[in-house]
Amino acid sequence: MSWSSIQTYRKELVKDLREAIEKGVAPWQKPWSAVEDDLPRNAISGHLYSGMNVFRLHFRSLFKGYTDPRWLTYNQAREMGARVKSGERGIYLIRCVDGGWCGRGQFMPYVVFNAEQIEGIEPYVPDVPENKTVDRCEKAERILRESGAKIKHGGNRAFYRPSGDFIQVPVFASFKTPYDYYATVIHELSHWTGHKSRLNRDFSGWFGTESYAFEELVAEISSMFVSAETGIDQTKEHFDNHAAYVGDWLEVLDKKPNAFFDAVNLAYQAANEILKHERERERQLDGIIEQKAG
Repeated sequence: MSWSSIQTYRKELVKDLREAIEKGVAPWQKPWSAVEDDLPRNAISGHLYSGMNVFRLHFRSLFKGYTDPRWLTYNQAREMGARVKSGERGIYLIRCVDGGWCGRGQFMPYVVFNAEQIEGIEPYVPDVPENKTVDRCEKAERILRESGAKIKHGGNRAFYRPSGDFIQVPVFASFKTPYDYYATVIHELSHWTGHKSRLNRDFSGWFGTESYAFEELVAEISSMFVSAETGIDQTKEHFDNHAAYVGDWLEVLDKKPNAFFDAVNLAYQAANEILKHERERERQLDGIIEQKAG
């Protein structure tokens, strides 16, 4: 795939994004069930797709009505004794060589098919842990605590104030469900990562400006990344609370089509900042388990 093809890929993705937003279904607003087995994954390795590929696969599932989260290449289907159904077309994904943002010469394109396009593959059966609510709330609390962010409770608004470097949210009991609370705080925590002492994003814009809408877009996508990795649900109420920004997002996309890709890149960095302690904790636990098994 040439660089011009990559540009075409981006334009098509932005076109799909705009259509989805106009229909009231932004790609980060699944709403994510936050069951890990529902996330886009390779059918053979179980590897979870990340970054721009998540949106690419979500769009295809959205428009085609796929409910199976598994994807695989043509050769992978053959290797497992299955085959792509006649007339089915795959979708291009991009593998970044350095695992991060894809620039010139840093990508490797490949084609995948959804499991519903494959004959001879076992039906998909999701695995939903019985204690998921308790585990996720504990994980959410741990992420908030280990972030080191100053979180104040009270009032009827949720916001992050860069000048004081703190997050303000209503008291826990004000929210309909624990997930409504955590989704809200994680959105504000995504803003928090942009402070000049951390990722140093632009907070100069006021409500209604292009830069303000862009930062909200970054925070929404970052929240989705955190939700997808941790299983902390993004709720309909959370999305409804941010519906006022939809028109601003469309205006940004019209003026700067590549803004979405920039937002995904910054959101990826924000999610990494939020999850760095939790990831390290999980790596250490995996090491302990391996030692005991050995």
